Amino acid sequence: MPDQSHVGRTYDAPGQVVDGERARAFARAIAGGDEVAEPDAVPPTFAAVYLLFPTLGQLFGDADLGVNLAGLIHGEQEFTFHDPVHAGDVVDARARIASGEDKRGMTFVGVELSGSHAGREVCSGSALLIIRGGGS
Repeated sequence: MPDQSHVGRTYDAPGQVVDGERARAFARAIAGGDEVAEPDAVPPTFAAVYLLFPTLGQLFGDADLGVNLAGLIHGEQEFTFHDPVHAGDVVDARARIASGEDKRGMTFVGVELSGSHAGREVCSGSALLIIRGGGS
């Protein structure tokens, strides 16, 4: 289970290419029955695809952490956008374990996220992962 000894551990996923067709399909999916206002724009929530999934996938697969996916709850998620991301951009994604705390039989893991393109930060964020069955 993650703990204080894992704080500072990073997970890098360089070279995440923002696929325009996937971004358009994503925009259509989140629009539901509504028309997509800017069909060629990359929706802000697409950051989950190029930033969140590739880095947290590594974190979840880190055998040293031993995250029990069956007990995982995605508690919070927040993104801040610094520059627009466009189809074809190549984003270097990073996640860093910022905190780990055991409370009430659960482990709370804070993760800081950042994505950069062409040397500039385009997106940053944080996630709170709650793992049931851990902690004291």
